[in-house]
Amino acid sequence: MKRTALLKEIPQCAAPDEISKDVLAVSQIVEHDGKSILNIDLVYDGTLRGRYFADVKEKCHNANVDGKWYKCSLNNVARVCQGKEVLKGYTYYFEKDWNYAGKADEERVRDYLGSSIGMFENNINQVKYERAYQRKCQRIDELMAAIPCIPDGVETWLDKEIFPGDYLFFKKGKRTEYTCTACGAKSWKKKPWKHGKMTTCPKCGAAVKAYSRRGEVMKREPVVILQPYGEKWLERQCVAECRWSGEGKEIELYEEIRAIIEKGEHYGALYYGTRRFADEFEQDWWDKNAINKRFVPSYLYPDNLSEVLPYGKLECSGLDVVAKAKQKINANRFILRFHERPWLEYIIKAGLLRLAADLIDEYYWGSNVINTEGRTLKEALQLDGNRVSWLRRIDGGKNILKWLQYEQNLEYTDHPVKISQDSLEYLDTKKVRLEDCQEILKELGSVNRMVNYLKKQKMSPRTVIQTWRDYLRMARREGMDTTDDIVRLPKDLKARHDQLAERINARRNEEKYDRLNARIRERLPEAKRYFWEDDTYMIIPAGRCEELVEEGRALHHCVGASDVYMNAMAEGRRWILFLRRKSELDKPYYTIEIDMFTDEIQQYYSEYDRQPDKEVVRRVLDKFRQSLRKARKVPA
Repeated sequence: MKRTALLKEIPQCAAPDEISKDVLAVSQIVEHDGKSILNIDLVYDGTLRGRYFADVKEKCHNANVDGKWYKCSLNNVARVCQGKEVLKGYTYYFEKDWNYAGKADEERVRDYLGSSIGMFENNINQVKYERAYQRKCQRIDELMAAIPCIPDGVETWLDKEIFPGDYLFFKKGKRTEYTCTACGAKSWKKKPWKHGKMTTCPKCGAAVKAYSRRGEVMKREPVVILQPYGEKWLERQCVAECRWSGEGKEIELYEEIRAIIEKGEHYGALYYGTRRFADEFEQDWWDKNAINKRFVPSYLYPDNLSEVLPYGKLECSGLDVVAKAKQKINANRFILRFHERPWLEYIIKAGLLRLAADLIDEYYWGSNVINTEGRTLKEALQLDGNRVSWLRRIDGGKNILKWLQYEQNLEYTDHPVKISQDSLEYLDTKKVRLEDCQEILKELGSVNRMVNYLKKQKMSPRTVIQTWRDYLRMARREGMDTTDDIVRLPKDLKARHDQLAERINARRNEEKYDRLNARIRERLPEAKRYFWEDDTYMIIPAGRCEELVEEGRALHHCVGASDVYMNAMAEGRRWILFLRRKSELDKPYYTIEIDMFTDEIQQYYSEYDRQPDKEVVRRVLDKFRQSLRKARKVPA
């Protein structure tokens, strides 16, 4: 379809008779260059603004508005005619911005296309999409086919460094049958081994762990492999899986993500595996992350780093040190951001590998704990030499760094703080964060005393801290002296916390109940009509909020758990009634809810929302309803 010729050679459609504020489409079928062409002229406000041409045999369409050509849909062409922006992307529904000038115009289009104009355009777009998709698949397949295989030494490294050791699986019985994964021997002996203990295989003498609870052990670890690739280099995020069983030790490597990076660069094209647990040859690749795969802290293959790190100008980064130390690290974030964080080299080469991994893995890259302008390790960490040595000695991470900075910041104040090594190790092991303890430390002033207290409580440290903070806040609100150790360091924290919470809630409820009870008393004369009795049973209307609470506690249901029923009584909408046996008037039996407008019973339940003696109680309630109807003079 030669576009310029279409405009010159195809005459305009006859203008519609009416002038409309809408875009009107006028159609005609014309012969052009030996073919039938569909022409739709778009008239807006009485003026021809756009011309649309479609060829059903060539499956194409073009449009011209004010001398500019468009390949968009007819609806978008109409929008351009109105001065509106083009709607991009496929939409399932949008408001139509044009109309046919007449029925004949619409029928002419349908006869020519064999469908609506929208269906014709969608079919063309679908064909274009499928062709583009196939071309893209071919490009990615060709690119992935040229990727080199994973280095030969990876399997040995996984076997020796990531998944070291073997197992001896045994089964107790009259004789102990066993299988060694180191040598594959299957035999038996009289006495069993202790589960989980190290021993030696009777056949090969290898050091193995005895295992009796199942005949298989499986472990998975994330692994990253860096490789040269011509003038580019690769980052491969994998999952390594090791399975020990009666058949021996088997290692599989499943590839998840590939990054192809130009030499000297740190950013590259990402391709994601579309299958789970597929190796480098079975995996299918795409440039969109359909199943949400991510770069994660991983073990880094070390043996080829001297060759590949220069490709990313990372030969002095210390990444090889991290890899050889078998420290998990988010290698992708490291590669992307290392050159923006020169202080990271100080930390790695000082042996603070855990700290480096923590800082790399967090979103803000340690900006809240690292002096990014520091030119030395001490300046970067904001610690003196002794504390840097201490941090290095225990291989502390970001959490310990914060505690040491806290100690140093208070060293020359009126309230200095000293943290013992035992306390530091506890804070590190239990992952107790400084930011969670600030409120407690303001009251206590001692990290060591706080740690000793945490150890004595029969809860996890995190739970203790949350409970402790809540308790101190309540104590301060109650006017208690939180500087007194008896108050701030209760022996049983949970019990004291619950007692104080119950006291506060009781007072709040008392204040709330006073207001509601005053309103309930005003309605009580209306509710007295619900008092009823026979020889065996009695129904008593509730008169106070406290009665609902006591009833709910005794029968273990929700009537007193919230103020829903209390408010309903205060507003005169519904009332709570107590059904009692006359022989046990003080013992709760059934709780009844009744509508005060209709005198209809809404629900009735006993203990734990059950209905014991249901038939007996139903007959009692029928007699109660009859008495209400008689009182209201309503025929039964």
